Amino acid sequence: MTIRSAPPRAPAVFADAASAVIAPYVGADLFAGSVLVARGGAPLLRQGFGLANRELNAPHGPRGKFRLGSLTKQFTAAAILRLAERGLLKLDDAIARHYRQAPKAWRDVTLFHLLTHTSGIFSYTSLPGFFKTLAQRDLAPREIIALMENAPLEFAPGAQFKYCNGGYVILGHVIECLSGQRYGDHIRATILSPLGLAATDCEDARALVPACVPGYRLRKGRIEAAAYIAMSLAHAAGAIHSTVDDLLAWQRALAGARPIGASSVGLMFKDHGHGYGFAWGVQRQFGRRHFVHAGGINGFSVVLSHYPDDDLTLVVLANIQAAPVQKIARDLAALYFGVAQDEHDVVLDAALLADYVGAYRLRPGRVLRVTQEGARLFAETDEHGRQELHARDDHNFVVKMLDWEIRFEADGVEPASRAVLRRDGKALSAERIGGE
Repeated sequence: MTIRSAPPRAPAVFADAASAVIAPYVGADLFAGSVLVARGGAPLLRQGFGLANRELNAPHGPRGKFRLGSLTKQFTAAAILRLAERGLLKLDDAIARHYRQAPKAWRDVTLFHLLTHTSGIFSYTSLPGFFKTLAQRDLAPREIIALMENAPLEFAPGAQFKYCNGGYVILGHVIECLSGQRYGDHIRATILSPLGLAATDCEDARALVPACVPGYRLRKGRIEAAAYIAMSLAHAAGAIHSTVDDLLAWQRALAGARPIGASSVGLMFKDHGHGYGFAWGVQRQFGRRHFVHAGGINGFSVVLSHYPDDDLTLVVLANIQAAPVQKIARDLAALYFGVAQDEHDVVLDAALLADYVGAYRLRPGRVLRVTQEGARLFAETDEHGRQELHARDDHNFVVKMLDWEIRFEADGVEPASRAVLRRDGKALSAERIGGE
């Protein structure tokens, strides 16, 4: 794939070049969805690619609604900050101050820890077999939290970063306790309606979603319908759907200090120690500041990417599970900035990297261990010390010092099932054997 050496100047020229960048992904059945690239809020590319509904042979347009998965967390974080502005909570409040049933083990966990994934709380989505069994059951927030309450903390609050969907469900329940409203009702009343985000909403067991595209997954080389998930389980961690236009409007609203004040927005985009703010990755790409967050849920893979110093926003929404949306967003940004394809690594969001953390058996007695520090991933074996993995796309990495290539086999929802290590012309397939 070739990327121009200089950024196209006219929007029409950029749109044509961008479509050419995306076309190979569509042709290989790796991507189908809606893409928006905007400079200063003005679209340079706003287009659908591939099929939205494969049963009806219906193509994507720019107005399709997609489940956002973890992009939901941005709305949850904004709602918490809004409650703080109203004096109903403080970010350093212990969970138990607002959630009276919190177990004693959580006594030192604060709302700040939940927002930054540094709580140490074991996430319900990490339960063995979760996506094959529990994911199909509708549960209330209190029932979801109960799935986590008996597990010991994985580390002392604030000591480490570990992405935790459960932490944001707890935040959603705190919002319900303080507002007296269901999470979705509160988000609609205080964020979505005031900002005019009419195509964005929170799903639950009662909801019908007009114009929401169906989700698919690639399995054994064929596209099939994605597995069912009860959206009540996603709650404040992943239950919102939206469009490319509404997500651009959401980013512009935050830039304009709405629906929360400038100081609160500053906290969302501040690196709190692990390349992560409040539901935003705070990184650098192409030598520029880069704010980004990805989302994945059954049948969908999405990313919202923003380069604040250039006022460039990219939204890539796919209705194919585990689609390489972050690589596509990176390629389109590289096209705009005139960066060569192989000049920089792909900087991935911490939410995606969390799926690759774990231990993989290379052969009897030899294990590949993969760990995470915010937006950085590391690998080590007994023979080789800890080395950083550098992303080439959403699934493929290299260890530059050892000339290794590692591909993680993951479906965009569950943790990776396997890692394939290539070195010296040989490939070792390593099955996941446990967590970090």
